[in-house]
Order: sequence, then C-alpha cells, then structure tokens
Amino acid sequence: MSERLRILKLLEEGKINAEEAARLLEALNGGESRKRHGPPHAFSFWHTMDSIPEMVTSAIHGAFGHASAEETLKFSKKQKLELKGVSGDIDISGKDTDIITIEKDGFVGVNESPDTLQIKALSGNLEITVPKAINLGIKGVSGDLNIAHVNGIIEIATVSADICGKDLSGSLKADIVSGDVELEYSMIDKIEIKEKTGDVSITISKDTEAEIEVETREGEIDCEFELKDAVEKNGYLKGTINKPGGKIFIRNEYGDVAIQKK
Repeated sequence: MSERLRILKLLEEGKINAEEAARLLEALNGGESRKRHGPPHAFSFWHTMDSIPEMVTSAIHGAFGHASAEETLKFSKKQKLELKGVSGDIDISGKDTDIITIEKDGFVGVNESPDTLQIKALSGNLEITVPKAINLGIKGVSGDLNIAHVNGIIEIATVSADICGKDLSGSLKADIVSGDVELEYSMIDKIEIKEKTGDVSITISKDTEAEIEVETREGEIDCEFELKDAVEKNGYLKGTINKPGGKIFIRNEYGDVAIQKK
C-alpha cells in the first residue's frame, strides 16, 4: 500500500482528522522541495482546509483510477444508511420504496448488515434513493450534500460542503467547518447545528411548536417568528415559537443565522 493510501485509510477510519491528513499529504507531495529550500511556514487552518479536495482527489485518482467505473447498486431496505465521503457531491432522496439504490461514478465500497448499509466513497459523485423513513449518518471532507424527503434522525459532520435539505422531518445533528446550510423542515423533533464559517438558514411551518436558542460570534440573527419569553442581545436569541415542542439550537461562529416561515 502506498503512503498516500495509508493516509487516506487513516482518515477514513477516523484515526486522523482532515487537517492532519492534509498536512501529511502536503508533506508527502512536497517533502523533497522542502529539503532543498528549508522548513516551511506553518499552515493556517483554513489554508489546510482549502487544499484538501485537490490533494485527496489527486491521490485517489492516481491509485484507483482503474476502479472508478459508473455503476448502479441496489440493496434491501435498512433502518440506517451510514456514508463516509472524501471527495464528491452527494444527493440523497427519499421515495416510497423498499429498495436503496446507489448511482456512483467513483471508487465506492459497501458493507451490508441486517439494519445498516455502510458506504465508503473515496471519490466521485453519489446519487442515492432511499425509503423516506430512514436514519442517516454522513461524514465528508469535500463535496456538497443534498437531502430531500427524508423522515428520521440525520447526523452530519463535514469539513467543506454546502448542505441543502428539503421536505425533512425528525432530528438533525450537524457539525460543520465550512459551507452554507439551507434546511426546510415540516416537522421538528430536535435540530442542533454547530458551524464554524458559513450562513445557516432554516425554513419551518408557521404552525411549528419549538424552543429556539441561537448564538453567533460575528454574524447576524434574523427570526421571522414572534417569540414568546424572548431573550435577545448581541449575538444571541432565545425564545419559544408558538409553544414548547421541538428544540432548535444553532451555534455559528462566523456566519449569519436565519429562521424563516414556510
């Protein structure tokens, strides 16, 4: 196994994080140059994040280009879909079906158990059709994520991605480094979003019953609802939409937050 593949395998298994993987790949790609020209300047965090997609994609295509044929895969209905993607866009759509269908054009590995389907995508885009009632666990380094018509528990952890959700119901937990988030929910149990940089927008029904708490270090907060028991100050908003029900908690360090009426 090449050094590049060892690094990607460690990232895939969660033994190193995205920043560490980027540093290792950069060291591998430019080691000889640095030996000639002396020690490098320290990477900034965001420079590292921006450089991940090109480095990872290059390493994958060099190693697995022969295995990245387009293909359609089908599996029986599961309670949960777990997906790890390094590079590429992901589209997940819920439909009235008992089959999970995966349209892929990159290097993808799949493990199946009675309750869970695990997908590991090292490159390429994915279009996935799932039953509407399903739980999702998604981890990604680079690539946009679109989810529609899903009712369940969704957990997302991404480094660099724009996330769009339409006609969703249930719960969401998202930890995002960079990228905008636009969500449309018809029913909410609990939404918890932690964002480093990027705007967050949630659209919900005017009849939604929920308690909200929003924090932002440098962004603005805009809420179209008239809140009960509202607490509002610079970079902070808390209150109840209609009456207690679901929970919405958003912490965004360097972006705006909007809660809008559908």
